[in-house]
Amino acid sequence: MKKEYDNYIFDLYGTLIDIHTDEEQSLLWGKMTDYLKLHFSSEYTSKVLRKRYLEICKEEEDKLQKENGATWPEIRIEKVWTRLICEGRKASLQNLDPESAQAGDCDEDSPEIRKLCVFFREASRDKFVVYEGVRQVFEKLKADGKHIFLLSNAQRVFTEKELSDAGLTDYFEDIFISSDKGIKKPQKEFLEKLLKDNSLSFDKCVMIGNDIFSDVGVAFKNGVDSIFLNTYDYSEKKIDEELTELGIKGSKFMPLIVEDGDIRKIL
Repeated sequence: MKKEYDNYIFDLYGTLIDIHTDEEQSLLWGKMTDYLKLHFSSEYTSKVLRKRYLEICKEEEDKLQKENGATWPEIRIEKVWTRLICEGRKASLQNLDPESAQAGDCDEDSPEIRKLCVFFREASRDKFVVYEGVRQVFEKLKADGKHIFLLSNAQRVFTEKELSDAGLTDYFEDIFISSDKGIKKPQKEFLEKLLKDNSLSFDKCVMIGNDIFSDVGVAFKNGVDSIFLNTYDYSEKKIDEELTELGIKGSKFMPLIVEDGDIRKIL
């Protein structure tokens, strides 16, 4: 018999939305070089742009980790693209290699940067579908007086539009996105802050997600129950190994495992 909860905290990607992106495709980086040149007068070759993108992501992550001390930091992707634009623009003006140019002044919160980020996301995305049963489950939870929250490792600039496009935004009482907080699952403080900010009783909450390490792991660190939706068809052996590695196997916080990933079975 399933335990009754008052508060349902959901992961997003792989749990509520079936999505696939490919940031390694050469076509994507060709599109991005064209976009930067057209809209920002910032010039790169696609090869250099992808290389520099990965380097700046790592630089920003290392910098943030030093600042907040998190094991699992989460940067804002706007910072990365802003630096890329400024470096490419300065390199164009000075006829320098973009890798050796220094970033100038750019506004990472501008509408233009937001449009760029959304373009990048949608150009890299080849699948975007709400899982069957999600709205049905949400409607039932709401009808039963339950509270629904989102805890997602994601970029606000991507996720805000995708939640809206999926028609899911209004179901949530609070939305926690990792890029807003500078940390991500399984960082204990990410879920902890959601619980504290909403005055939630730990024993009345359940975390639902499709990742043992991140979703079940962060719940376990906070003494919260969890439900694992096996939407990616992980083997029983893999699930068992990950639960054992995290120290969850055999504990009172063993997750309820939905083998076929059907979200309707959490009810």
